[in-house]
Amino acid sequence: MPRVQVTNPVIVLACVALLFGCRADDSFCPAPTVEVDPVTIPTGQNDTEVTVTVDNPNPDNGREVLTELYAESGAFDDAEALLTTYTCAHDATGEVEICVDAVYGPPIGPGPGIAGEAIAAAVEYLRAPTADFIRPEDCLETDCTTVACPEDKNLCPVIEDFTVEPEVIMEGETATVRVVAQDPDLQPAPLVTTFIASAGSFDNRHASEAIYTCDEGIGGPIEICVEASDGDDSCDVFECLTVQCPGPIPDNVCPVIRDLTSTPKIIPPGLDQALITVDAFDPDAVNPEPLVTTLSASLGVFGDKNADETLYTCGSPGPAEICVKASDGDRNCDKDRCITVQCPSTVPDNFCPKLYVINAIPSTIPEGQTSTEVFNQAEDNDAGPLPLLTTFRALHGTFDNPNASQTIYRCARSGLNQICVDASDGACEKTLCMDVTCPQGL
Repeated sequence: MPRVQVTNPVIVLACVALLFGCRADDSFCPAPTVEVDPVTIPTGQNDTEVTVTVDNPNPDNGREVLTELYAESGAFDDAEALLTTYTCAHDATGEVEICVDAVYGPPIGPGPGIAGEAIAAAVEYLRAPTADFIRPEDCLETDCTTVACPEDKNLCPVIEDFTVEPEVIMEGETATVRVVAQDPDLQPAPLVTTFIASAGSFDNRHASEAIYTCDEGIGGPIEICVEASDGDDSCDVFECLTVQCPGPIPDNVCPVIRDLTSTPKIIPPGLDQALITVDAFDPDAVNPEPLVTTLSASLGVFGDKNADETLYTCGSPGPAEICVKASDGDRNCDKDRCITVQCPSTVPDNFCPKLYVINAIPSTIPEGQTSTEVFNQAEDNDAGPLPLLTTFRALHGTFDNPNASQTIYRCARSGLNQICVDASDGACEKTLCMDVTCPQGL
């Protein structure tokens, strides 16, 4: 059926009112509700489950309802999820208010049967101060509740000792792996230690002492790690070593993250920084590319996210997950490690930027061309603490203006190339990535 062109301004106005705007009355905006369970977090625990529900009075207006949770202190696993976990700040006790905002996101596309020119004219009318309508982007509804944080929270396990003997395993031999770990408060669940290896096997992964056997046909450096967990994911601790197995060494040996540490891990009240140290190496050095480590955080920023040692600055009060990715240019070999750093309740709360889109047109660059147009869409609702900055980056290739919202990406090698964009407000950072295919012959 051919597309219908609507040009009558009265009809257009009615259509736009239905699709893009509503009468100036809160009942036409999405109404959120936030609930927590349990409301009072038991002694020896740190977190509670958070559920967000939304009543959307205009489900057919071509816009997604976006929600964002925030709190006086503490942190959420995913502030934009409808079901997530809230964790108290380590120095917060008693009632803490947590809230959720609901807004309409950007339009997915124009409604069927409406001419673009007529929409533009009608929307301008709806923007007029005398119009008895509001735009979807003017909708902002909030709901709040309280949660009671305990005085005595969960204490994380500690790995006191971790050894592998021998470190060089000869043909037909095995190694003995030992761990000594403690949980200071035995909360919220019994301590469990787990041995993990990049190759090979253990006779008992959860014992304090186990026999490790190399895989046949996989030689060279092998990463062996232990995880200690007390049932609280934010308290999991890791430690890693390497052993040398006999046999042929693969064409590419993956990087090893020996350790990721924060000093201190629990930041005292009045402070907002910790020193992050990354201990990683690539056993075969520059094959296929030199090792690159990249730090990221659920909240907060780094002085230099690619450095082995850098300062981390808290983005909000409460726990923040800090991760490092080690890459040698082979994406199948990327390694990740995460820890949780506790930021005090004295850190000012901050709304993180929203990063909606990264795109390339075209994403598969045709033969005879070596560049493509890339763009991103981001916003920062509280415009602070620093102005919003978006930065395009890629392991291979360059951007004409990496800090622009729309720029040109230029290939440096053929095949799949990952491009990313970071959105930072000086306190927290969001990242989106995509693949661009560059033509052969570069």
